[in-house]
Amino acid sequence: MNVDFPRFRGFSANPRRPAPKGRGSGDGEASTALSEKLDLLKWHLDRYDRLRASTASRASVILSATAILSAGNALVFSQLFSDSRTSPMPRWLVAAFSAAVLGCAVMIVLSLIYASRVLVTSRDSRSLFAFNEEIPDGLLFNGTDTVRRIGRFTDFQEALGSYRDEDMLTAAQVELWFTIHQHRHRYAQLRLATRQLCRSAIMFIVVLAGAILARLMGYLWLHE
Repeated sequence: MNVDFPRFRGFSANPRRPAPKGRGSGDGEASTALSEKLDLLKWHLDRYDRLRASTASRASVILSATAILSAGNALVFSQLFSDSRTSPMPRWLVAAFSAAVLGCAVMIVLSLIYASRVLVTSRDSRSLFAFNEEIPDGLLFNGTDTVRRIGRFTDFQEALGSYRDEDMLTAAQVELWFTIHQHRHRYAQLRLATRQLCRSAIMFIVVLAGAILARLMGYLWLHE
């Protein structure tokens, strides 16, 4: 069965070729199966590449939202204690508002930390997702492995010239393994960032409503 998948990053799928003269049909079938596996791996790599870009875009939205909440939190806090046209608040109320503002700030910082981990991981993929297993290098498919193993352009040319389809299949498998785990790791961080953002937004609404109510009551008490 021939599976038709989208082309990946400028690579073109190897067309079906008849077995060369002097070789049996088994070689031709093996070559076709290898080509289909490569096409499948390339399609999945392209798919996870788009998913990773989408996750990073969502993280940038969360970062923007945390900046807005931080500014709003600071504004409410400053207005709460700087207005002299209303009656001073009791100490217990001041302590309660301070604790609420501090809690909101902590959740905003946590959301910021989780969202930043979506954009870039703290360590390289091999350190995070090898799980104490010997995984071969993904030359050409993995930039870190390529730069670590090949230091000169001439060596790169030689490696590319001697690159076999079996080597490409292994490298694509390695890259897909890391890409899948990277996406799941970043999506988990995005979920944590979203939760902290929602909690900080709820806390901000509570602080804002309490501040408005406290200032209104203080104004009424001052003008009685």
